[in-house]
Amino acid sequence: MSATWSTPKWPSALLQVHDSLRLRVLSPRPRFHPFQLLTPSRSQRCQLSSQPRPGKRSLLTLAIETSCDDTCVAILEKYGAAGEASRLLFNKKITSDNRQFRGVNPMTAVVSHTQHLATMVRDAMRSLPEAPGIRTTKGESREDNCEGKIMSGNERVLWVDGQARRKPDFVTVTRGPGMMSNLSTGLNTAKGLAVAWDVPLLGVNHMQAHALTPRLVSALEAGNRSREQPEEQEASQTAPESEKPAFPFLSLLVSGGHSLLLLSRSLIDHAILAEAQNIAVGDMLDKCARAIVPPGEIARGTGVMYGAMLERFAFPDTSASRSYDYEYVPPPTRADEIKIFDSGCGWYLTPPLSWTTDMAYEFAGLNGHILKILLERPDMAVPERRLLARHAMRLVFEHLASRLLLALAKGTNGDGGSQLRDIRTVVVAGGVASNRYLMHILRSVLDARGYGHIELVCPPLPLCTDNAAMIAWTGMEMYEAGWRSELDILAIRKWPLDPNAEGGGILGAPGWKKVEDGKS
Repeated sequence: MSATWSTPKWPSALLQVHDSLRLRVLSPRPRFHPFQLLTPSRSQRCQLSSQPRPGKRSLLTLAIETSCDDTCVAILEKYGAAGEASRLLFNKKITSDNRQFRGVNPMTAVVSHTQHLATMVRDAMRSLPEAPGIRTTKGESREDNCEGKIMSGNERVLWVDGQARRKPDFVTVTRGPGMMSNLSTGLNTAKGLAVAWDVPLLGVNHMQAHALTPRLVSALEAGNRSREQPEEQEASQTAPESEKPAFPFLSLLVSGGHSLLLLSRSLIDHAILAEAQNIAVGDMLDKCARAIVPPGEIARGTGVMYGAMLERFAFPDTSASRSYDYEYVPPPTRADEIKIFDSGCGWYLTPPLSWTTDMAYEFAGLNGHILKILLERPDMAVPERRLLARHAMRLVFEHLASRLLLALAKGTNGDGGSQLRDIRTVVVAGGVASNRYLMHILRSVLDARGYGHIELVCPPLPLCTDNAAMIAWTGMEMYEAGWRSELDILAIRKWPLDPNAEGGGILGAPGWKKVEDGKS
């Protein structure tokens, strides 16, 4: 069955700005609408100028993300009768240049964070909503005001460039997991802002944010709908739509540092069903890309996203076509799934963990075998390299799909608990989720193996990779659940999501405090 990539209608005035922030949904439909490939720029900023309607409950946060090599700042507002809608006021990212290291160099990234973060925060403050009804005193010029500081009698106001702006209700920041020095740069900045503005701090989990990103996009779409429809129609809607996807759902988090299949039961409960035994899928794709893609093509690259280079090399025509035929036939059975691939060129590829159905991922073995093939054939021609790239990705992505199928089968067979039986949505997030071939394979395999009813949801491409918008949204959900962070919290290099894992999961980290409803 063909796959459909469906996106909701956005207001025409905002299409140019927010075309890259639509939710990508792969569900079984009779027609195929291709993925929309949107490559985020080196410095990306998205803004909305339209205002939410007055008289509604509203929360505002400034968020910072510095867990790796991206310096990210965002401002998000959540509003509506039940807080079901959001608008993204500012969203900017600057990536450090690590090309000379052929990968992320922590100190280079820290220098970039230190160089750019303060300026980005300053830019973000200029995008805060104007404070209604605030005027300077007669005869006082805007230059006489202390920019960025709270004026007497206006505790919810900041003065920025002489303009009264609404102060964020809290500051959100990535606390972990990630590189310690990188995380600490953002965390210390966020602490300073929280103290200066006298607002709460929320240090959130980076991988939790990836899993919740589709809920952010759902809220952004709700925000656009609320600004389009007449007030009388909106007033008649007494039961606002909740964030989607609703819990429980499965989360496949795939990036350069993580390969996790999770049962997401709630905001703070994400049980691990399968995880990588050694290297992550994104790391494996990067290593393969540096060996398979011709050096000249790598040299023309603008960054160190080698996995994306591998996809473009394997399928060079995808960027020029809105509808690309991968000529992919999904394996109809487990036996077909684990067959050894014979290239016809004298080399073979064996699917990972083909001898077992253990709930685990393994990528180092296939990676090592691919590197060995290239060492034995240093003069391999480009067409053969392209064949190797395509089938390396195919086996890796089918391996990811295989454990997803095993998890869904547990629910079907009745031995996985009621929550697995109730699964109707699979969220795919993280940097590798931007790979169109991965999403095509996952949808095709689910359809072929009897799970065509499962909705496959993926964030828009700019929100698959690291960004501060997802951090802001996670802060919103944690704040509304009553959670706050103490000012003495430290960055966390490894921070598991599973509450049953060592460390106690998200809430197992020290420094959380729970507040009563209505209190800060």
